[in-house]
Amino acid sequence: MNKALAKSFLLALVSLGALAVAAYAGEVRQFAAQFLNFDGTEQTTSLDPSAGGQPIYQGTVIIPADVNTLEVTISATGDLLDGGVPVTNSLWLNCQVDGANCNGGTNSAGNSVAGWVPVLSLQAGAQIPEPTPTPTSPATATDNNIHYSWCMPIRPKKKAGSLSHDVQLSMASGDGSHTVHIEQINVLVGGAHFGAGNKGNACTAAPVPTPVP
Repeated sequence: MNKALAKSFLLALVSLGALAVAAYAGEVRQFAAQFLNFDGTEQTTSLDPSAGGQPIYQGTVIIPADVNTLEVTISATGDLLDGGVPVTNSLWLNCQVDGANCNGGTNSAGNSVAGWVPVLSLQAGAQIPEPTPTPTSPATATDNNIHYSWCMPIRPKKKAGSLSHDVQLSMASGDGSHTVHIEQINVLVGGAHFGAGNKGNACTAAPVPTPVP
């Protein structure tokens, strides 16, 4: 192979590599899609956020080295009934990757413990007690849809297993006394590479818009 042909071949390989990287730029790749508590069971806790709550999902994912933003989403059903009795309470969720909160802020609503977010909050009067609802006789504001997503900057760890990351979701009771429940859970873990002009959008704090007078 002459030098000119070899140089052209090398340039072609470099171009193909650049195109492959560009094809993944900003594209969300899924690393986990799992479900739990679809068997008639549910997870329950009366622990509050300051006590660390109760883990409801734990998983390990392998993240390609070029991914710099991780996205974790939960969809589930939850309620605040305590022994079938309506109580004024709230259900909180927390996301951690490798032991660090996905939410990098100091706290969330209601001056809560850092990393925790309320996803369900009801007065007792807004809920109708058991018996268990049926499709033709539903209860009011007991089983509620929960959907929440977090993002987190991610990079390879500086040790063995550098591409392996542990994801944990936890739940807590707002009053730390009465129970909260969650079931029929779906968890999605994905990630993307944000580069070039979008690097500043890789799970960073956005400015709050100024209200229109």
